[in-house]
Amino acid sequence: MPPTITDLRNLPGEVIERLGESLAERVAGFDVTQRGRVLEARHPMRPFEIRQDEDGNPILEGYATIYGVAYDVFGGPPLGWSEMFEAGSCDRTVEDDDIRLLVNHDGIPLGRNTSGTLRLDSDRIGVRCESHLDGTSPLVTATVSAMTRGDLDEMSVAFRALRQEWNEDFTERRILEARLFDVSVVTFPANPATVVQIRGDEPATEEETRSGFHVDLARAIRDRLTAAV
Repeated sequence: MPPTITDLRNLPGEVIERLGESLAERVAGFDVTQRGRVLEARHPMRPFEIRQDEDGNPILEGYATIYGVAYDVFGGPPLGWSEMFEAGSCDRTVEDDDIRLLVNHDGIPLGRNTSGTLRLDSDRIGVRCESHLDGTSPLVTATVSAMTRGDLDEMSVAFRALRQEWNEDFTERRILEARLFDVSVVTFPANPATVVQIRGDEPATEEETRSGFHVDLARAIRDRLTAAV
């Protein structure tokens, strides 16, 4: 007997009918199957960076998703749609849910919020993540090596929309509340508009301290958001 698959993609019937056979197969960067559940997966159009702590262990910092910036799904209308996470849509999930940091939405976690190895905060920008990775882990070593080489430089988030609003022709979607299942470093995101920054444990500048993250990361965020408009 084949395993039971539960589809948690909360899409209106009109959208499912419009996509037709496009939903028959897994679509890289659009959905992911975990533990018998089909979830939506999105690229947040945000850069992240890897730095080191005082012991030489890598630290990943970035945004798992962002608020108030629209992006296209399935290429945008007329087949797909334009979508955005509304401000505060992930406030509850980062407090209540068990969320993991993965590679390609699968495998051994690099971090986990319930164990204290992944920190998630919903702020005015979006969902910020920070994880002090285990430098002795072969998975971490391989992942950081790929990022350092520039072979792996993008992220994605797996989620289910709990509350949402669509326009009349189902070409615009606003996600009002979402449940996050994981944040992942990925090979094939939904939207390849991001970068990774690799740096050592440099002293924080005054601008970094004020902004909350490295100045190069802030500039990359600005450039990517400008390009997305």
